[in-house]
Amino acid sequence: MEILIQAKKNAADPQMKAYAQAKLEKLTRHFDHILQARMELGTEKNKSLETMKVAELTVHVTGRTGNILKAVQSADHMNEAVDLVVDKMDRQIRQHKEKLKDHRRSKPTGAIGQGSAEGAPAAVRSNGVAKIKRFKLKPISEEQARDQMDELGHAFFIFLNEDTQELNLLYRRNDGTLGLVEADLS
Repeated sequence: MEILIQAKKNAADPQMKAYAQAKLEKLTRHFDHILQARMELGTEKNKSLETMKVAELTVHVTGRTGNILKAVQSADHMNEAVDLVVDKMDRQIRQHKEKLKDHRRSKPTGAIGQGSAEGAPAAVRSNGVAKIKRFKLKPISEEQARDQMDELGHAFFIFLNEDTQELNLLYRRNDGTLGLVEADLS
């Protein structure tokens, strides 16, 4: 596994980079198909003018169900932010590994060894859209939406609000808090 650690604007000293390196090396204990782990350490000021330490981690893994996992965490101290982001990534890697196991179990035996079109590039529409995802929306609460967004490691989550029966967008703001966009379909 290749490990890259970058510090923005002197956010981390060599000792902190060594700490982050040691933490990242432990990611392979659950999954040994990690190609690269890249951590960016930085600081940002939120609206209350407090300086928060931010750790952003991007991991490239092998497998069919997505090759890039991302996590961002902020805290008062850099080592705390590193610990939080590595723990979050550890959970994502274990979920990725389970997806791969489940996918292998469900593959029909006749399909093994047959060629597939997954290596072919996706057709890009004239408007630039290369991939379309469709999913059924079941009404869920804001808390369930937050849990699913955190579980997936996404920065946003679209859901049908069970209270209002309207489409909502939950998103993570730069300061680490959550924002909610409520669509008015009337």
